[in-house]
Amino acid sequence: MAVEEVRWAYRGRVARIAVTDPAALPEGRRTLVRSLAGLRRAEDELARAHRAAGRPVPVGPLLRDLVAVALGAAEATAGDVDPTVGAARLRRAYARGRWPVCGASVGPVEPTGNWRAVRLRGDLLAVPATLPLALAGTATAYLVQRAAERITARTGVGALVGLGTRTAVAGPAPAGGWPVAAEGRVLRLVGGALVTADGWRPDGGGVLDPRTGGPPASPWRAVTVAAPDATRAAMLAIAALVRGSAGPDWLAGQGVAVWPTPRAPAPVVNDRPARR
Repeated sequence: MAVEEVRWAYRGRVARIAVTDPAALPEGRRTLVRSLAGLRRAEDELARAHRAAGRPVPVGPLLRDLVAVALGAAEATAGDVDPTVGAARLRRAYARGRWPVCGASVGPVEPTGNWRAVRLRGDLLAVPATLPLALAGTATAYLVQRAAERITARTGVGALVGLGTRTAVAGPAPAGGWPVAAEGRVLRLVGGALVTADGWRPDGGGVLDPRTGGPPASPWRAVTVAAPDATRAAMLAIAALVRGSAGPDWLAGQGVAVWPTPRAPAPVVNDRPARR
């Protein structure tokens, strides 16, 4: 098979399309571009739901699916993958006296609750005012999985779709599998998906523990998971980090391939006086 691919920058991440027939590449790129445009519309709808402060608002099918996937991941992991994790970060700031007041005459209200307070009934979404939804943990995984499957369904060729650390493939793989870079490794993917979750990104945008609002106390800095579905891979990778010291053993029982990246050891400080 003659593999052809294209990459471009999208919001600070690398978007990647690869196909096993060069003639299918334009269709592959159009599919992902349309998916990303749909994601932007879903973000606008979510902002409207946030402004509604708990009142149900109608949402489109993509946002409905993204919220359903996120809530399903939260339930499946007993809240380890919580789309309202931003509220925990705000509670952490509140406890440290760093809450922004913005000139209000009454002090701020500390956010309470978790993902269970979000209501999705058909196409109606209600998000409490103090529990903003952050769907990125599973949304990108869902998006690349669906795009890869659509490309293969429309063209009949093997397809790889990647966005940042989320990669999914569908259809026949090239000889030797699809090469995917992850945490300094190049892994070969012949089916399913590969996802890396990082709890220690320099920009502070990595995985957060929904119980503390801070980085997870995991022995791993990051973990890469290969699973039959990108959403499941993302869910398992995030939950493994959030579970801290119990994460490695828990993930070992999930029946998926795992490539962990240990945390760097703390530097040893020698405070003995120097010899003269």
